[in-house]
Amino acid sequence: MAASAQSSVDQGSNEVKDYICNACEDQNNAETSADFYCKQCERFYCGNCIDPHGKALAKHTAFGRVDIDKWPVSKKVVDFLLTCYEHKDNKVDKFCTTHSQLCCPQCVSDYHRWRNFY
Repeated sequence: MAASAQSSVDQGSNEVKDYICNACEDQNNAETSADFYCKQCERFYCGNCIDPHGKALAKHTAFGRVDIDKWPVSKKVVDFLLTCYEHKDNKVDKFCTTHSQLCCPQCVSDYHRWRNFY
């Protein structure tokens, strides 16, 4: 996974916003949605920032949204997906075989028995 992959997760909802342009973010601009990913730089770029990047680093391969399957998954997205739905401060780290459910330590304590886990 790319170390600089960025995404914005709205803390007040279950919505995961799109990838954010790292160049705009570096300049403290508003969060701008990324349209390209450079594999060599491991960075995301919006339509405005990809042109200077392309001129300076012409041999780099940038993947557009049509090739989004070649983009890495953002650490923030992974963290969001691993956050317990009920206990937002906890990460799921167990699987209850009785309920076929991912659980955080607090869920295990509140609702499940330890012998049912992997």
